[in-house]
Amino acid sequence: MTKATMVLASLLAVTAAPFGTAALLLVPAIASAQQTVSAAVGKPLKAAQDAIARKKWDQALNAIKQAQGVQPRTAYDDYKINELLWYVYLQQGKNSQAAKLLEQQIASPQMPASEKTQRTKTLAQLYFRANEFQSALRVGNQYLKSVPGDRDILLLNAQSNFEQENYKEAIRLSDQLLKGQSPPNQDLLQLQARSYYELKDSAGTAKTLQTLLQYYPTADTWKSVLKSYFEQTKSDDQKIALYRLAQDVGALSTPKQYIDMAQALIVSGYATEATRVLEGALAAKAFGEDPASPDVKTAERTLATAKQRSAAEATALAGAGKAVTAGTSGEEMYKSAKLYFSAGDYPKATAAVQKARAKGGLSKADDAQMLEGIALSRSSRKADAIKAFDAIKDPKYAEIARLWKLAAR
Repeated sequence: MTKATMVLASLLAVTAAPFGTAALLLVPAIASAQQTVSAAVGKPLKAAQDAIARKKWDQALNAIKQAQGVQPRTAYDDYKINELLWYVYLQQGKNSQAAKLLEQQIASPQMPASEKTQRTKTLAQLYFRANEFQSALRVGNQYLKSVPGDRDILLLNAQSNFEQENYKEAIRLSDQLLKGQSPPNQDLLQLQARSYYELKDSAGTAKTLQTLLQYYPTADTWKSVLKSYFEQTKSDDQKIALYRLAQDVGALSTPKQYIDMAQALIVSGYATEATRVLEGALAAKAFGEDPASPDVKTAERTLATAKQRSAAEATALAGAGKAVTAGTSGEEMYKSAKLYFSAGDYPKATAAVQKARAKGGLSKADDAQMLEGIALSRSSRKADAIKAFDAIKDPKYAEIARLWKLAAR
């Protein structure tokens, strides 16, 4: 999960209610807190108001600049000019400029004390939108002194701490927000899982991912979860287990993933499975609509290799049953199990790998155990699959097995 995808959407909805309608905007020559704008400033400000009501931001900005050109101006004139200006900046997407101007407004003695607290909250949100996370934290913490426990700002602070790589504080704040939530917030769980991952806290990562997938077992959640595992997994055997999981939970989607999976399968003796993966992806247009695109061409070349090797697998498959029955060695029976699995015959793959493990002498005992678990899972024998996954001993494989168990539940 990238930092860009971790930005919490709820923090981006900056409230600008005081400027929501023309009626709430400054009206020249009408007293406000026993003050009025100067007549010369009031005229262009009224034009700015009208432009804002029509969402004509450039026109509004031009009118505001006219007001700024009036001489002399009072402090109250400048305050009202800036009230419109920061709002226009906000609407133009100039979040940093809007934030700096709003902070100046809050510091002004012209702003009523009753408005300062709510404006401080808006300011923290504006700095967040501007990706100025240190300022967002500074203002957010200032706001929390007045309104302790405000969930919007606690959420903003959690995300800002994450962006500042202060992962422990991000976890602390997300824990505070998650307490008592039912169901727990998905974005917060993802933030917390990534924070634990960055801290290399495997126990915290595992616990959070389990909660995340318990409540949100969607393809998008799986994509976010599996991305980190793909990044840190080097072994082809372990990557194949991850790719098979991604395929089963609907999280296999990019051209690169399909090609990488197929190539790893071919090299590891699963060419027939690689053929199915690529044929399915091409049929689903996973490589795009253009048959001449580089992705499609790469897929077709890889598919040709897979088909060539799958022909050899088909020949070997004819004698797989005899090898299992003969039981001369665990390795030979395991080769048969792989052939059955590659062909998609999961019951026979299960029986063969179980006999191979019972015979012993396997050079990749955990790989065989993983194959058994996946074969059982794909045979809809979930309880047996979980037992098989539980028997995996290698810590890295066991972590992947834990993900398979979550998918099996």
